[in-house]
Amino acid sequence: MLLYTQCSLQDFPHTALSCTLSLPQIDPVFVAALLGAAAFNWGATLLSTHALDRADASLVTPLLTFNPAFTVLVAWIVLGETPGLREGLGIVVILLGVYLLEVQDARTGLLAPLVILGNRSGAVMAILASGLWGTTTVLEKLAIEHVMPPNGPLVALISTALTVLLLTPNAIFALSRSSRTASPGETLGQKKGIGGLRAQLRTFLVAVTIAGIAPLFGFTAIALGFVGYVTALFKLSAVFTIVWAWMLLGEGHLRERMLGASVMVLGGALVAT
Repeated sequence: MLLYTQCSLQDFPHTALSCTLSLPQIDPVFVAALLGAAAFNWGATLLSTHALDRADASLVTPLLTFNPAFTVLVAWIVLGETPGLREGLGIVVILLGVYLLEVQDARTGLLAPLVILGNRSGAVMAILASGLWGTTTVLEKLAIEHVMPPNGPLVALISTALTVLLLTPNAIFALSRSSRTASPGETLGQKKGIGGLRAQLRTFLVAVTIAGIAPLFGFTAIALGFVGYVTALFKLSAVFTIVWAWMLLGEGHLRERMLGASVMVLGGALVAT
């Protein structure tokens, strides 16, 4: 991942294959793009977790699928990946899906679903996080293009490591604050901070494992395809999240949010094909 093999044939005095290990070649654009991507990832991660704390997962997660609209626009400007008519239509369909997430309130007014979303701090945070992640993907693609040879896993490793480094002070502060404010009468399931992690250790380890493996597949896909199209395909996870939130967390509005998320996935498919 960090080294690549460079081989050449030598004809004198005898034909032989010579191979050497070399570090990838990078330039200032690579460094700037990676630092920007890590900073945006940091901000988006904080916003998305605060959004999940303030609103239902089945509402927040579909809103996080909003980023293909941002990605296609930024990729057009930065990378020259020009969207076509179908991609533009896909973005419109994604916006329609956002509207349908709260369509049950449309009876009180045509714009009521959008007004309700705008009045929910969790929903606004999710949209802002989506915008940051949409830009992050373009910066990561730019970094991949400015390393020789192009190396998606290398960008994934460095970007993730920088993001973790930025998030570590936030995590330490949150854990220490939760431990200080914990009530002596709390049960194991109610504990926060380190005690809460111990109570949910199995779930935490599963989440960490999935989060660690997923970026490797994601960055490889970004390296092989148009960044706006690949990002759209990532959004299929929203439908699964709504179902899991309904089954495990008891969240409501399943029909409306499945409809909205499905329409958003359809828009993502239009962008991706």
